[in-house]
Amino acid sequence: IGSPLFKKVTVRMDNGRKLVVKAPKNSDKNIYVQGVKVNGKKWTSTALPHDVLAKGGTLEFAMGPKPSAWGTGKDAAPVSVQKDDKVPTPKGDALKGDGALFDDTSATSATVESVELPVSSATKGIQYTLTSAAADKAPKGWTLQGSTDGKEWKDVDRRSGQSFAWDKQTRVFSVAKPGSYTQYRLVLTGSATLAEVELLS
Repeated sequence: IGSPLFKKVTVRMDNGRKLVVKAPKNSDKNIYVQGVKVNGKKWTSTALPHDVLAKGGTLEFAMGPKPSAWGTGKDAAPVSVQKDDKVPTPKGDALKGDGALFDDTSATSATVESVELPVSSATKGIQYTLTSAAADKAPKGWTLQGSTDGKEWKDVDRRSGQSFAWDKQTRVFSVAKPGSYTQYRLVLTGSATLAEVELLS
């Protein structure tokens, strides 16, 4: 969160909701944030989670001519994915294959009931992502399975009652029972449309 440039801005999001940003006392002199409210409630962090922004609402800034103590608290800094000074080692997508679900773009999609996930060698999947095409055609349930021989399959993660809030939304899921497998497949509960699938290892 930084100092706003305008007194009022309305952001209209793809999900149909609005985020209204207000800074009524903003001016050439009042450039320092004195406090922030999110939907009328005091906000002390210098970061806003995506799920808060995606819901829409009102973000209101109190502005002043001098620096304030806002944003200097112990837990005010944005959350870091790393501790201390360690170099981050992000997980990578283990899937390398042809087709709409593996082409690294949400501009294409495929309607499937089950899909083989192309891994090149024994892989321990830790997380996976699913990207919706149209939200109303996204899967509501599925089972992620792994195999070492292509004959015996083990359920490594199972989901039900799921939903995607908007078109082309990417959701991340942690594998409940991770293990090393040479083959993976995603079995949906009925036919559904996806834009992208990733297996992170």
